[in-house]
Amino acid sequence: AMFRPAISFVLFVSLATGAAANDSIATVGAGGLELVHADTIHMSEERLFISTGKVAVDYVFYNQSDVAKTYLVAFPMPLIEPSTYYEGDIALADREADNFLNFKTIVDGQPVMPDLELRAFSGPVDITDQLKAAGLPLNPLQQKTTQAVSALSADAARTLEELGAIGQDGDARYPRWTLKATYYWLQVFPPQQELKVSHSYEPGTGTWFYYSGMLDDDQVVHQYCIDNGTAAAMRRGTKDGRDMVLAHEVRYVLSTGSNWQGPISDFRLVVDKGDPDAIVSFCMDGVKKISPTQFEVSRTDFIPTGDLSILVVMPMAKE
Repeated sequence: AMFRPAISFVLFVSLATGAAANDSIATVGAGGLELVHADTIHMSEERLFISTGKVAVDYVFYNQSDVAKTYLVAFPMPLIEPSTYYEGDIALADREADNFLNFKTIVDGQPVMPDLELRAFSGPVDITDQLKAAGLPLNPLQQKTTQAVSALSADAARTLEELGAIGQDGDARYPRWTLKATYYWLQVFPPQQELKVSHSYEPGTGTWFYYSGMLDDDQVVHQYCIDNGTAAAMRRGTKDGRDMVLAHEVRYVLSTGSNWQGPISDFRLVVDKGDPDAIVSFCMDGVKKISPTQFEVSRTDFIPTGDLSILVVMPMAKE
């Protein structure tokens, strides 16, 4: 159903950012690993699995050099903009944890424990040091952070308010800064050899009510590449005196780049809609149905572009 090219992968790669598409939808987009510099590393294979509850990626890299190479590998978490979470219905694995998407990495069968860098921003300005000096935790979603902001002295609160770091609503204070969290580690790529790297996480899935009238919105139709057959199936789902159904959106946000050698030799995407009666729509060509819930896209010598937004509309009886 529904597909045109709309994805882009940077090697170990990619950008992750919060995203909102019109007032009723809030979704967190996350991508893959980012290899900071990779002049001799080729991505031989990528297997990407996406569902509303899990994203898993298996890579095979090949170091074309005749010497071992050590590179910094990073996984940027989605930017945390507190208002997106307060106003939108976004499912997170554990918002009280630093690892709020339950991110895991395995290299050649062994788990890797990456380091975590947390930086806080007000607009484009890094205010990490000011928050630390005021004794505040850096993750604005955590309860302990809200409590620490409430406990600030009037002077400290005024200073941070002037920086745009906190807001005031009556007597209540709340965090307003943006958090940028990045996992990173140093990875050795052996010479003339393959290296297998896997990671998985629980995506920040946006949940919202879908109205049949949204099918008249060109922006919505374009974003998910909803074709006529898919639109007809969605309209059928909103009959029986109700004009809305529950919808989920998973976003895989990637940036284009040239920090690996050549295209991805062998790329395979599997999207799992979870329920055989659910309707799924996303933008890619050559989609094949491989099971009652799974859809596959395969490419050779693949250089993707754009972002992937997957819409899953749940059947009425199962809401």
